[in-house]
Amino acid sequence: MESRRAALFGIAAVMFLWLWQVATVHCNYGGNWTALFCIRPGMPVPAFLKSENLYIFHGTEGYDGQVYHLIAHDPWMRKGSAQAIAGASFRYQRILVPALAWIVALGQDRWIHAGYFTVILAFVFLGVYWLALFAERAGLNPAWGLAFALTPATITSIDRMTADIALAAFAIGFAFYAEKGSRWKVFVVLTCAALTRETALPIIAGYALFLFTRRRFVDGMWAAATALPALAWYVYLNHRAEPSPLPSYVDVVPLAGFLERVFHPTVYALAPFKNLVAVTLDYFALAGVAVALGLAARLAWARRWDAQVAPVYALAIAAILIGSRSVWEDAYAFGRVLTPFMLLTGLQYLGPRPWLALAPMLLVDTRIGLNLVGQVVGVLGRVVGSR
Repeated sequence: MESRRAALFGIAAVMFLWLWQVATVHCNYGGNWTALFCIRPGMPVPAFLKSENLYIFHGTEGYDGQVYHLIAHDPWMRKGSAQAIAGASFRYQRILVPALAWIVALGQDRWIHAGYFTVILAFVFLGVYWLALFAERAGLNPAWGLAFALTPATITSIDRMTADIALAAFAIGFAFYAEKGSRWKVFVVLTCAALTRETALPIIAGYALFLFTRRRFVDGMWAAATALPALAWYVYLNHRAEPSPLPSYVDVVPLAGFLERVFHPTVYALAPFKNLVAVTLDYFALAGVAVALGLAARLAWARRWDAQVAPVYALAIAAILIGSRSVWEDAYAFGRVLTPFMLLTGLQYLGPRPWLALAPMLLVDTRIGLNLVGQVVGVLGRVVGSR
């Protein structure tokens, strides 16, 4: 019965977000679904894709979805996508979602877009499903699982086809199965998570360290081994293309990147009032990160140490060492990157204080929501104008 109710909430979330995609594609992008990949002018298009009717966002640099689109068409780097992507080895590290899209599409280019959108919505289902089960175990109504649809990673992935929604879902799946003691399910989830994004590695490191401290050496070795498929893939990529620039994203000075962003706000090319609103909401989003770090510090102060909390500490350390301005530049970037950290931290407070658990992500959402205002207005305008 628990799993059935959780599945119903997952299906409801999928239907709602799919209907939103249908509405915004129809009303704002002339029915061209490739708009969801957010492709910039001049984005290299390999010869085998030149016949595609791609929606181009003029005057922008596009977004990460444009890269995952190319990878999904050519996950094994045989048709020229790698040569069209700057920093291909780094981008190809995040292979799971594009590869799944390729598999769903049976390797057929004409079905890749539908396959990719299907994979993203499938992770909506999994995230809501696992969170609903976790909430029910914490004594809450499983409807709290719908909160997964409000995470920064979910919103960004639905809007711009990034892969972060998959890692967010896997983070919840890890917490749920770790609590149940389902070892093989935990290991499968962690293996998939590492192939989704390199930012899953702190989760694996934290969990393995916990197992070692409990003298569960065999389990600890198995946990550490879940990173091996991803690491092998990284080594292969570094031999195929230039080395990954990942080390350049790290600053050994804790919170250097975060504080630099706080004291040097972005000035947007907007009218003064709109710029003020955008900058103010930037600080709301940054406050969300600060709250999450505070909640993690509270767990450490209480000397919490278990299978779910150990990865929280590892992710917190990773968060405070992010030094790249490109990550901290906007809420779409740091919000989706830090969603697993905010989720795993929030899960520790979900039972007794669910709104506190969601607070960091909701603060980030205030800024992300500002980016969606134009789309909402476009949809409402078409709806009202058609009457």
